[in-house]
Amino acid sequence: SDLVQKELVVEPIFLVGSPQYLREHGTPHHPQDIAVHNGLLSIPGTDSWRLLHDDGEEIHAKPRLRMMANESTVLIRAASAGLGLACLPSSICRDAIRSGELLRILPRWSAGTVTTTILMPHRRGQLPGVRAVIDFLADQLRKDGEG
Repeated sequence: SDLVQKELVVEPIFLVGSPQYLREHGTPHHPQDIAVHNGLLSIPGTDSWRLLHDDGEEIHAKPRLRMMANESTVLIRAASAGLGLACLPSSICRDAIRSGELLRILPRWSAGTVTTTILMPHRRGQLPGVRAVIDFLADQLRKDGEG
């Protein structure tokens, strides 16, 4: 293939839950506490989350499976409805956290990162307008990731 891949943004994945769910089930204070919570998982065939602490510690947390969906919009709606805890990319859940619809749980822990890329023809044959749009998209996604 003569296509090249350009990384646009790398963002953390947050563990979140609704205030209602946390009132009813309690707030986890350590990844081991997740074992008694309902989990909204995104990857078929997995039953745990790999959580990484700011200091590099890694723990596999296994919630009780409540729901499985491979679509972030379904997971955020389920988490907002109080069905359980979910791991979501920061860009997906940022507005819900700001509004108080969801709360970030274990803020010193993340469930890794997600990378957004774009696949495009080699830059040699690329029109200046296409290059400008790609650079604009990369800049906007980086700004969104900082907000």
